[in-house]
Amino acid sequence: MREGTKAVHKAAENSVFTKRFLRGQINRDEYGRYINSLYFVYNSMEGLLEKHKEHPTVKLIYFPTEVNHLEYYYGKDQVPDLIALDKMTPAVKEYVDAMESACAKNPALLIAHSYSRYLGDLSGGQILAKRLKTHIFHLSEKDAEWDTTEGLNFYHFEAIGNVPEFKEMYRERLNAAKVDAPTRDLVVTEAVKSFQLNIALFDEVEELSQKHLLAPTLLRGEINVPEPAGLPKSHEKRSKKSWTIATSVAVAVAAVAVGALIYKRVQKA
Repeated sequence: MREGTKAVHKAAENSVFTKRFLRGQINRDEYGRYINSLYFVYNSMEGLLEKHKEHPTVKLIYFPTEVNHLEYYYGKDQVPDLIALDKMTPAVKEYVDAMESACAKNPALLIAHSYSRYLGDLSGGQILAKRLKTHIFHLSEKDAEWDTTEGLNFYHFEAIGNVPEFKEMYRERLNAAKVDAPTRDLVVTEAVKSFQLNIALFDEVEELSQKHLLAPTLLRGEINVPEPAGLPKSHEKRSKKSWTIATSVAVAVAAVAVGALIYKRVQKA
């Protein structure tokens, strides 16, 4: 699987949005849109995993999740609207439809989407969490709050314990999946498609930002990094001190957009 997705994985890493994220150049509204999009993706994927958990292949990579809904990043009143199914953006709907279509053909294809999302968030997500601490929350490693997981729950996997061990166990289960050669090839092809769908999601967030079509988040304030080209300087810059005061509320929620899933992967005994 890793070898078969190497090229498209590289393409995902080189998307404009991913590069800006890694450089700490995204703002709160862009991050909010990104996690809001992933709400729909995870909601659909984990629903499909639950539905097909007894499938001999799916049950190898099925991990029950604990789902919490945070309703105050954009404001409680906006939650129902932002997570309504008819509010899926085109890239998100394409992603969700693709997973449902793949599952209808063969539930074993869920392996591909589970692989790209879970292992991606376990690996690259840890790097992205550090970027959020530095550039969204304006924290440094010397700050007492640096080790907090509040506001970073999307990239915090408390129930997993040792992340490297979990990833190794996950790969072992993938390798143990009893599939024939044609199905294996289909899974790899679907994994490539999953990465392409993620790239489309990244590109959509970037495009919405450039067109100033992102829903505004609460506790807004420009971060001290370059804005995307063409974005207006519409908000007064706050000092690090005033921003730190704001994060007494924001840190608790800024890792996930309204209604986004905080999930704790729990290995099934």
